[in-house]
Amino acid sequence: MALAYAVADRGACHLRTTFYKPELSGMIDPRSNEGKAELFLEYEDHLALFDCLIICRFFRDYYYWDELATIIEGSLGLRFSEDELKAVAARIAATIREYNLQEGMGPADDTVPEFFFTHPVGSAGYRLDHGQFAELLADYHRLRGVVG
Repeated sequence: MALAYAVADRGACHLRTTFYKPELSGMIDPRSNEGKAELFLEYEDHLALFDCLIICRFFRDYYYWDELATIIEGSLGLRFSEDELKAVAARIAATIREYNLQEGMGPADDTVPEFFFTHPVGSAGYRLDHGQFAELLADYHRLRGVVG
């Protein structure tokens, strides 16, 4: 979720990717980076398309790519394969990122407050690790093609 706060295009936002869902539901281990950046991009792209279609995020688990393609075809008359739709969604996310870069935001701004690293979360006392976070952020930037 720290990655979601760090790279959200409108400031720290839990809704941009709703990445708390896969971590809290056990889909992915919140303490491990294994496969996390890839899954994060899928959520980010998927929900960028939701924003364009003005679909409530609470339907994120019900409307997958094939349902979104059906909605687009029924409302706009445009037909997309799943791969084509994923490419469109990735372009949407990339365009938003390009706009923010144009306006002066860059990879150095993709961070969270020091508080995340120093104050434990929950009864388990887990704190975000600087090295682990930097690794996840680097994975995200690599996959998203961010430079600078």
